[in-house]
Amino acid sequence: MDWIIVIDDDISHLKLAGTILSRHNMRVTALRSGRVALDYIRQNGFPDLILMDMNMPEMDGFETLEKLSSEMPLNRKVPVIFLTAEEGHLEEVRALEAGAADFIRKPYEPEVLVSRIRRLLDRRGESSARTSPGEAPDFTLETITALLSEQSNVPNTLWMGRDFFGSFYKYMVRYMDRYHSSAYQVLLTLLVPADKKTEARAAITAAFRKTVCSALRSSDVMMECKDNQQFLLLPEVQDYDIERVMTRLRSAWRQNELAEGTELSFECEKINGTQRVARESRQDGVHHVVVVDDDKSNLLLAEGILAKQRLKVTTLSSGQALLNLLRRQLPDLILLDMKMPHLDGVDTFRLVRKEYEEATPPVIFLTADESEGLEAKCLDLGAMDFIKKPILPDVLVLRVRHTLELIDLQNHLAELVSRKTEENENLSLHVVQTLAEAIDAKDRYTNGHSSRVAAYARDIGRRYGYTIKQQEDLYMMGLLHDVGKIGVPDAVINKPGKLTEEEFALVKEHPVMGARILEKIKEMPKLSIGARWHHERYDGTGYPDGLQGTDILEEARIIAVADAYDAMTSRRSYRDILTQDAVRQEIIDGSGTQFDPVFAGIMLQMMDDDPEYRMREF
Repeated sequence: MDWIIVIDDDISHLKLAGTILSRHNMRVTALRSGRVALDYIRQNGFPDLILMDMNMPEMDGFETLEKLSSEMPLNRKVPVIFLTAEEGHLEEVRALEAGAADFIRKPYEPEVLVSRIRRLLDRRGESSARTSPGEAPDFTLETITALLSEQSNVPNTLWMGRDFFGSFYKYMVRYMDRYHSSAYQVLLTLLVPADKKTEARAAITAAFRKTVCSALRSSDVMMECKDNQQFLLLPEVQDYDIERVMTRLRSAWRQNELAEGTELSFECEKINGTQRVARESRQDGVHHVVVVDDDKSNLLLAEGILAKQRLKVTTLSSGQALLNLLRRQLPDLILLDMKMPHLDGVDTFRLVRKEYEEATPPVIFLTADESEGLEAKCLDLGAMDFIKKPILPDVLVLRVRHTLELIDLQNHLAELVSRKTEENENLSLHVVQTLAEAIDAKDRYTNGHSSRVAAYARDIGRRYGYTIKQQEDLYMMGLLHDVGKIGVPDAVINKPGKLTEEEFALVKEHPVMGARILEKIKEMPKLSIGARWHHERYDGTGYPDGLQGTDILEEARIIAVADAYDAMTSRRSYRDILTQDAVRQEIIDGSGTQFDPVFAGIMLQMMDDDPEYRMREF
């Protein structure tokens, strides 16, 4: 477990950071001042990472960092992240020049804080100890943004230049491939009247860019294409949310005094990771093999041998030529000479691995070197095999054929597993959605209720810092939170007037009944959480168990807010949809009594992002 020390004179920030990091399996020590932190570290040793407020009384972050740095062990540099509410790049530059490893502005989003910390911790090379093989690390696109900022010395801002954006786009597509995520790309165009003067157009463009930036999330990316066009990349935006996002952008721009006479249009497209460089599709089952060697005679020999085996062969004379080829297509196998001028085989291979990661084609090294341990070195680098020169035709054919057959088998199994996993996930979701629709159909006044609650809950979880997997689990819980209503008579559910005590007692049984149904699904042990406890209240006066505060599981506290919001924004037999102001006041009044104040606050933020009140039943 990673140990984090948080230093801040504001107790609310200490509690917030402690809550967020503890939820992500980190040990947290909270300290109120730099002087207290120095004394504590001298007695207890250095942690894995320090999170420190820049501006504190008596001893600020800079003085504390200077003293800490002088006392750190020579063989172990502990990363320090500065926190500050100060605006402007000068503070950031000052922090980095002082030796801070990173810089985060307050108020920060949970996912930003966690991913920045994880990025620094992973640099120790211990990520494999915390993440089992095949398991997706718990990070978001903020990790990638921060990584690219470090590599290219470009500030980690929402708006970026074209060269940097290209690198980000490449990394983002890889992220989506690996973690089954998606994004929307949006071309946002501002139409400005032709009679506007150059100075006025420049002011409008600058205001437009600033307005769009302020309306985006921290994980969104924005690049200027032309003076009046912005290209947006919106990761993890759901299909039902994209119109809402565009509505928010339009509304934000209309409030600007320079918006008069202008028009805003947009084009959206959903994308996923399949847009990375594609492995060349085979024709008639023919594999493509690339041979790289600076010796022309070796190239001719290898080409002649492999062409007779019905293989498509491309010969290249340098590592740079290989890098250029891979930008256009990925072959099935690379035969790579180890000793070449300018860029040798080992360095070429490292560059390919860095660029293409898991998509790197298999490599067989070729060499005339007889050094002891060379074969082990090649395999340690990640090569599939090793062939000594001079090349013997039978050996070359057998090694190449063996490698290609192995790769085909691996690809077939991976594709089969992926397809079956996707089929099972789709089937499970389809069954759950069908069941949720059947539940909603019992109540003529709650059509679509379960789906909306699930969507609102997932959005709350996302904003709170849940991983994609946690968000999807929360969505499933939301879909089935009312499954217990199957056992409540239709006449009671659809009664237009006030329920009798006996009838209300029947309704109050549905959480327990729903939990009993879902507990039988052993493959998803947490599925029953939302069903059983979504009617518990934060002050302990809810049902069925009368739990209070954090004794109510977190997912249930989230679903409780989402459920109440949808109840107020849906039609009922005895009333119409409440106004948005009335709903807001109900949530404010219920914060700390009916609702967890943290999740009630996030629900209010979601309402702030929905000025046109589209987040309701239609």
